[in-house]
Amino acid sequence: MNKQIKCGFKVLLISSVMFYAHTGFAGGKYAGSSMELGIGARPLALGGAAAAMYGSAELFHYNPASLTFVEKPTLSLMYAPSFQSITDPLANYNYAGIALPLPGGGTIALNWTRFSVDDIPIYPDPKGSSFAERNSDKNLQMDGVALGYFEDVEDVYYFSFAKAIKSTIPLGWLYMDMPFEIPFGMNFKMIRQKLYNAQATGMGIDIGTMIKLNLGHVFDKRNMGDLAFGVSSTDVNSTAIIWNTAAKTEDHIQRAVLYGLYYQQKLGFSDARVNLYWTRYKKYDVYSIYSAEFLIKGLAIRVGKNEFGITTGAGIQFWRLMVDYAFVSNQLDDVHRLSCAIRLKE
Repeated sequence: MNKQIKCGFKVLLISSVMFYAHTGFAGGKYAGSSMELGIGARPLALGGAAAAMYGSAELFHYNPASLTFVEKPTLSLMYAPSFQSITDPLANYNYAGIALPLPGGGTIALNWTRFSVDDIPIYPDPKGSSFAERNSDKNLQMDGVALGYFEDVEDVYYFSFAKAIKSTIPLGWLYMDMPFEIPFGMNFKMIRQKLYNAQATGMGIDIGTMIKLNLGHVFDKRNMGDLAFGVSSTDVNSTAIIWNTAAKTEDHIQRAVLYGLYYQQKLGFSDARVNLYWTRYKKYDVYSIYSAEFLIKGLAIRVGKNEFGITTGAGIQFWRLMVDYAFVSNQLDDVHRLSCAIRLKE
């Protein structure tokens, strides 16, 4: 692509991102929204319907209580080129993290995400007093040569902890007890952003809980599966992002609430099963997300519907390695996501 055209696209991208999705100096309503791009190809392929989802370490982003179900030390990675093409993207959004189950119960996790747009051009101020004047005088017209370049970089660092309360409910009429788990989790996160010569920092908290039980125990029917309900809230403290400008500009990330259901049904052949998900998301708007996942012998097929359209994806698990792909409908452009997770021991 011609460099000047690409620079023009980057100007348009950073303008759109600052207005629709990033704190920048856009008034603060959409502060910190790079975090809304999501983490993990598996939940993204399912539309982000992850309030009650469990089974992978990157789900801390949607509900930190899900970390309770991580049974082995797990390293997770995501490569997410954004806008234009996979090989030559205008922006990059990447993730790395590790989750560690603790002796005696509980799980801790360290995670990092980065959204970056490089080589954003700086152009001189227009000459003349009006467009008409510049249009009629060639000496006042801009030559399209950039004076220099800058970057927009947004890093988020997470420390997470989760632990479950396990108990049983006596069901006298069935002469048996029903086991259930109630996990609780919390994310502590630090946000750092650099935009041209300005820098900003913020500290935020996410919390979440879930309840998981087996319906077969409740209704005494072995062919019934697991049901989970989850609720989480991100930026419960309306995270403040403070810029180091002379005016000490301060933006606040609006609190979001997610709650949802997850049901897993075994199909009775080749260890096949179907997972169904529903999540209600409330932040700037309120909308529901629906998705389904079919799994058999280490293979997974996924489809979902988020706020902007259909999402799809697939996954494969081999030995300790899990690789997932997602195609995601997005506000600015449809994007591809590729992530993997490695269990560090059996």
